[in-house]
Amino acid sequence: MKYNLGGRPTGSHFLGNRSPEYKNVNLEEGSDLPYDITELDKFIPEDNVVEEFFMEHTLEHVPIPKYKEFLSDLHRKLKPGGSIVVIHTDAGHVINLWQQGHLPFRCMKKTLFPPADYVAWNPLMAHQNMWTGGDLVMDFKAMGFDAQQFNAGFWDYDLTDEFYPLLDATYQKVQIKNLGVIAIKI
Repeated sequence: MKYNLGGRPTGSHFLGNRSPEYKNVNLEEGSDLPYDITELDKFIPEDNVVEEFFMEHTLEHVPIPKYKEFLSDLHRKLKPGGSIVVIHTDAGHVINLWQQGHLPFRCMKKTLFPPADYVAWNPLMAHQNMWTGGDLVMDFKAMGFDAQQFNAGFWDYDLTDEFYPLLDATYQKVQIKNLGVIAIKI
């Protein structure tokens, strides 16, 4: 079994033509399994049965009080040798872009904490947490995984500001680095 936690019914950029191999779990209409991703026991009753969990720009939406328990539950559901693949914005890279003057603070902030229109459309779009690669690897290792970073590419800055839309237009296409981490249950 493979699960795309937080996956959209339209598929995944990173999974490409492998998307049909995964069950999309999301409260969004049209998902294969309409569940809260943090409630794994509701849609995966057995432990040690999952081959892979994939999360593309998802983990940062897990509420902070549930984060450690969620990682523990992922570990419990995976088969030995099973994996978790995480791709999301690299917070350290975004902060460096701001520090080096490549993004103003407003744009940096919106990258780490989504704009109001995103969260108004869907309150679950709010980011609860962000990581650098090293920090996320450390979290997985603390939970009993073997973990390492991988190159997950970039996305072009494409957000809009409700107060200063012309400001954002100036920074469209600045490349924002994705953080990739793979964690293997040992």
